[in-house]
Amino acid sequence: MRLFSNLFVFLALLLITFPVFAEDEDSKPKKNSSVYIGGGFVSKQTYLGSSSRRFIWTPVAAFKYHNQDKNYFNSFEFYGPSASLGLIDKNSFSFGLIWEYDFGRQRGDDNSLFTLEEIDPGHEVGLDFEYKLPHNFSLSTSMLTAVDDPGDSITADFSLNYTKSVWITFEQRFVNKTSLSYQYGNSEWMDTWFGTPINAKYNSHTPGSGFYGISIMNNLVSPITDRVAILINAEYQRLMGDAGDSPLVDKQGSPNQYSLMVMGLFKFYSF
Repeated sequence: MRLFSNLFVFLALLLITFPVFAEDEDSKPKKNSSVYIGGGFVSKQTYLGSSSRRFIWTPVAAFKYHNQDKNYFNSFEFYGPSASLGLIDKNSFSFGLIWEYDFGRQRGDDNSLFTLEEIDPGHEVGLDFEYKLPHNFSLSTSMLTAVDDPGDSITADFSLNYTKSVWITFEQRFVNKTSLSYQYGNSEWMDTWFGTPINAKYNSHTPGSGFYGISIMNNLVSPITDRVAILINAEYQRLMGDAGDSPLVDKQGSPNQYSLMVMGLFKFYSF
């Protein structure tokens, strides 16, 4: 009898105290914003359509804000040369603004470029829309244009995505996103990157607007510890159409484009 009475007292205390502990965990304030520093490497083509590659070790600073309790202006992410701002995030779709830094193309990048005009580096802004499908699939489209001449040079991306997202801890999430995409460029952008004048090195080539590439990309963000995360982005792109037929690509470069980015990020402040 004494054993049963002691067990009864223990179970009663557990039932009384468990809601208190659960309430403390639920009421723990969640930190929506984090600041990161880190670094890693990028391996990519010297420029779009090139057969040569560049390997860059680089430091990186990042900021991430995400509030699950909001449907509007609930996220902002900044990772090195790109950023995104979430304007609307519903169960069925999301919509936001994006910014990217374009490194351009200089004559010194490759001996194939000495007869071509340089492409100045600059900022690009645009819109991103994603429609969510069952079983973690989604359809998305994004559009970018140069800040210094908006609406003149335009690119767009149309993607089918599969995203696997798992909360590892109260504040950390593992995210893996695989995308199959078609890339589109208007005539101004296509001519800038793939047009060639007639000269001793190239035949005349003036591409028109259209789809210029198809790619498959995998992006992974994974926590390693409470403060350390790793980011891996791998992409293969095949240039096609007027882009693939450009003498710059067909004779001097390559239609097969590969890129790999690996970054380690240390979270040193959250609020």
